Amino acid sequence: MVKTMISKLSTSVVKCVVVGDGGVGKTSLLLSYTTGGIMTDYVPTCFDTYHVAMHVMDEDYTLCAIDTAGQETYDRLRTLCYYDTDVFIVCFSVEDPDSYDNVQSKWVPEIKTFRPHTPFVLVGTQTDLRGSLVDLTNVCITPAQGKKLAKKLGAVDFVECSALEGVGLDAVFRKTIMATLAPKKKRKFWESFRSVFRKKSVV
Repeated sequence: MVKTMISKLSTSVVKCVVVGDGGVGKTSLLLSYTTGGIMTDYVPTCFDTYHVAMHVMDEDYTLCAIDTAGQETYDRLRTLCYYDTDVFIVCFSVEDPDSYDNVQSKWVPEIKTFRPHTPFVLVGTQTDLRGSLVDLTNVCITPAQGKKLAKKLGAVDFVECSALEGVGLDAVFRKTIMATLAPKKKRKFWESFRSVFRKKSVV
């Protein structure tokens, strides 16, 4: 996969909304991938948009990723971003069990309420904190737990990443783009099936 900043060569625009508790690393994930930058201090986000051109499966895409606020103060405002969304990234921090629990109790129910048929990718962030001093006071979420939750909630895929170390970022956004392709392929299959059926009926 080739990643560059937005260019006129991109042919398809994919709108992606990133959700999850405040402080789980949503902004760091987007900053690190799109600019190579790293957040050194936590600054609560209201709303920010990032654009990046990607080449996936021989096709060019412009990923329009919207970083949303996880705080309850923005609950009503945040949902305004959900209109016409192609795919969601639902984040939790592997060192924050509460953010993991909130995926099931808040984030997936919220996106399903407003976009019941829109695919989502579950992402475990801040994997660099596993084995650190933080891990001595918190029980980190394991990859197996992440995969289990993704399967239970109907996520297209589960990916872990570290914005600080730059690990897993390509996989996050590649799988995000690919999550939007499966429904399109399914629609094309049924359209072809119906077309063949109609032709046979006419004969």
